[in-house]
Amino acid sequence: MIFTEISNEELEKFQQNNNERYFFPQSAEYSKMANSNGLKTTILAVKEDNKILAYGLFIYFQYKKYFYKVTAQHGPIMDYSNIELVNFYFKELKKYFAKNIRVLCVRVNPFLNEKFYNDIEFVGENDLAINTNNVLLELDYHPLNDDLFTNPTLASRCVYSKYLDEDITENNLLKNVSQIARYTINRTAKEGVLVREIDIFNEEDAKIFDEINRDTESRIDFVIRDNDYFKSLKNNIGNKLHLLVSYIDCDLFVETTTTTIANLEKEREELNEKLEQGKVNAKKAINRLREYDENIAIWYKKIDKIKELKEEHGNIINLSCASFIESGQDIIYFTSGAMQKFHRYEGPYAVLFHMMKYAINNGFKYFNFFGTSQGFNDENSSDYGVLQFKRNFNGNIEYFMDNYEVRNAIGKIWKI
Repeated sequence: MIFTEISNEELEKFQQNNNERYFFPQSAEYSKMANSNGLKTTILAVKEDNKILAYGLFIYFQYKKYFYKVTAQHGPIMDYSNIELVNFYFKELKKYFAKNIRVLCVRVNPFLNEKFYNDIEFVGENDLAINTNNVLLELDYHPLNDDLFTNPTLASRCVYSKYLDEDITENNLLKNVSQIARYTINRTAKEGVLVREIDIFNEEDAKIFDEINRDTESRIDFVIRDNDYFKSLKNNIGNKLHLLVSYIDCDLFVETTTTTIANLEKEREELNEKLEQGKVNAKKAINRLREYDENIAIWYKKIDKIKELKEEHGNIINLSCASFIESGQDIIYFTSGAMQKFHRYEGPYAVLFHMMKYAINNGFKYFNFFGTSQGFNDENSSDYGVLQFKRNFNGNIEYFMDNYEVRNAIGKIWKI
């Protein structure tokens, strides 16, 4: 085995030809994007007979102008059951950066579940994580007990994801989410909520996307990336980035609902004729006619509400936006936003249902809701409400190993 640097192109080819799971911060595309935004990266691999056995993408985060903290987020990637490989990689990694006096420390986040969960209920420990932790401690890597939620340069230890097994199809997807999600998704269809993919380089689309994000940012006390970031992302990963908006086309809703009402009225009339002719059970027919009247009245009320909405806000009502990244086996739900004043239309549910169907139809194994804090049982946690929203889609917490740090000579004597 040899420990060596590899190029973006070599990593990209490896990831295209192998089905190993990885997250976006360990992709060749991420390295390209980071480089284009002025961040230095290095991809360090273990190879045997010219075959990649392990790799990690490391980002150089500048510290006090001259120094760096070098970090792998959700990496390195390897077969953690191969303890010889694990030991070799982390030993060589430590030696590699020890040569660079500008590197104060190296931080890694082994891509390995430390604990297993069913939804948010703890199931058990992962023996591989215990063994990996022992290797790291022996090599002087120390757990930071810290992650993205307090340090933006680190990876999130916990993500919430839904495994898309082969039994889940577009047709039965609604049976594989919670009753709340099922009801809400069906309601978005009845309310006329539509979903489209936008072009971030189109001025009008970009304005809509940014307006929704800024409205969201103003109330959640969390900075959402601006359009320049999404343009850079699109330039670097192309069709692997999906930017979507949910909306209501008021005129279209009135048109389709008018057709629906006309069909219901025709069916009611036909049933009434059969009742008068004595061709149907009278009790059942009367009950059914009452249902027709109630449904038709509901649809007329929806038309009135949509007309009021159009009069106040215009024909196209933009509700929510989201970004998704294709990352190997995962579709990652990367960012999201919603207009507070149109909250009742539940645009995010429509977007997620749209993209879940896309993930199923394109062979992805995980629908990844991405980072969540470790306080998933704490109602006072800052993202508790967001996690409850994610849980409506019946996934599981993935609890990864800690972020570990090994310090070089200067880093050991300097408080960093």
